[in-house]
Amino acid sequence: MDLSFNQTSMDLRERFFSLLDSLSALRALSQISLDGITEDELITKALDELVRYQNVENCSVFRMEGDLLRCAVGTNLDETHTQISGSERVRQSRETMQFRPGEGIAGTAFSTGQLQYCRDCSLSDDFLINTLSGGEIPGSLISAPIMMGKQVLGVLNASHPLPEYFEPWQQHTLSLFCSCLGQIMYNHRLLNDLENEVEQRTRELQDALNEADAHRKRYEQLLTIDELTGLHNRRYFFTEAEALLSRAVRHEQSCSLLLIDMDYFKRINDQWGHQVGDDVLIAIAKALKEEARGGDILARVGGEEFVVMLAETGIGGAELMAQRIQERLAQLDTGRDLVGLSLTACIGITSLSPDYDRALSISELLDQLYSKADRAMYDCKCEGHNSRKCFL
Repeated sequence: MDLSFNQTSMDLRERFFSLLDSLSALRALSQISLDGITEDELITKALDELVRYQNVENCSVFRMEGDLLRCAVGTNLDETHTQISGSERVRQSRETMQFRPGEGIAGTAFSTGQLQYCRDCSLSDDFLINTLSGGEIPGSLISAPIMMGKQVLGVLNASHPLPEYFEPWQQHTLSLFCSCLGQIMYNHRLLNDLENEVEQRTRELQDALNEADAHRKRYEQLLTIDELTGLHNRRYFFTEAEALLSRAVRHEQSCSLLLIDMDYFKRINDQWGHQVGDDVLIAIAKALKEEARGGDILARVGGEEFVVMLAETGIGGAELMAQRIQERLAQLDTGRDLVGLSLTACIGITSLSPDYDRALSISELLDQLYSKADRAMYDCKCEGHNSRKCFL
């Protein structure tokens, strides 16, 4: 009587501690962080906790890949406690373990959504031997579906060397474990899907921003670039010339302005056509760009009218620049055989005077300089073309 009571008491105590271990496994599973880990890493952590708290020899998780259930992650008691990887043969064995839905014990668990218990694998016709593992057969095996609602996410295989090892309460514990694991895997997939969606939307937003920025730059370019010659236009010139003039005033530096108007340009259009006239304008722009220095501002401000704002240049330097431009235009290669073509220009020149009117704003001062250069250029036209003149 006493022996029977003591045995019953020991059995109850053992089951009590086993139940505590089961609860500990579930608690450890619920505390796995989902941040920054893959699903395989998540499953590995879950199986490590299962082996740690439950006396199972081997356990693995199978997932559907294509039309086959394949072993995604596997672990065993020795690996978990010693923190070493399995042998090459064991890894190869896991990589080749696969079942069709409804095939074998794991396949049946997947297709039915019901836990399958093989009490003695050596006597079961449903148990499929993995030949690569050397034909080793466990004593007993549980295949439990990992589910989220009615959706089967995978199958958990847990085995022990002894037949008839798993009691009903252990089967129930493994079912609870798989239910929790299914919820965690589902949450992990939702989290990853959300992160992927956010990443995708972020990329799309960045692409949209880049496209909008490209359109903005293109629009700004259209506003400031002369489409035919590629030079800056009148809008750009007055904005940038004000900045250059402001620096000159602030640092008491000299600056000059050249206004260039091609002579008799209408004759080119009349004699050879507007396409030839456009080609000549492009050649003129190229020549002016090559003559201008890095800090100068060059723009096309009219049909055949150009302007150059010369930084840190007095009237003498401006006259030399005007002379070089006229000489360059006289020898210009337009890329066409235009017999009788002679390119000349009138250039009005002015420079910032040391005794300029300090009461004028920068904008008014620039308008004054531009008007003086325009007046000088107009005088050249009246006096016979192909000339240059200063007006201070």
